[in-house]
Amino acid sequence: MRWIHIDDILEFREGEYARAVRTIPADLDCLEEHYPSFPIMPHTLLIESMAQTAGLLVGKSFGFTRDIILAKVDRAAFHFISRPGDRLIIEARIRELRDEGAVAECRITCGEREVGSATLIFAVLGDEDAKRLGARGFVFGSGILSKFNLS
Repeated sequence: MRWIHIDDILEFREGEYARAVRTIPADLDCLEEHYPSFPIMPHTLLIESMAQTAGLLVGKSFGFTRDIILAKVDRAAFHFISRPGDRLIIEARIRELRDEGAVAECRITCGEREVGSATLIFAVLGDEDAKRLGARGFVFGSGILSKFNLS
């Protein structure tokens, strides 16, 4: 994983639930252009924070031996904007887990406000598909597991 969009794991119940934190840094590259005089965190990166939190939860369910990718954002809704300095809490709960993939319900809060939520669908790739897509070892192979002490 090239960019990590969570700062720390606050709670982790294997196969069930994870809670992470992300404080939006003021020097994040994309904030310079989104929007220059009033920077806000792009919703796509909020989805990425949810996907990384839920992806670690799903990956741990498979012992990090399988390649897992975000296959679909089934539903996403955003209610408030997020700005530099905001401390976001990302929650992910596994709704369904199968050999071929998983469904996770995610939400982000900032203080008492719900910033957004999404239903994320993950696919577990077979070895051939992972090789063909260039995804073999991509997600869990760049230090993210040791950063959060999950290996």
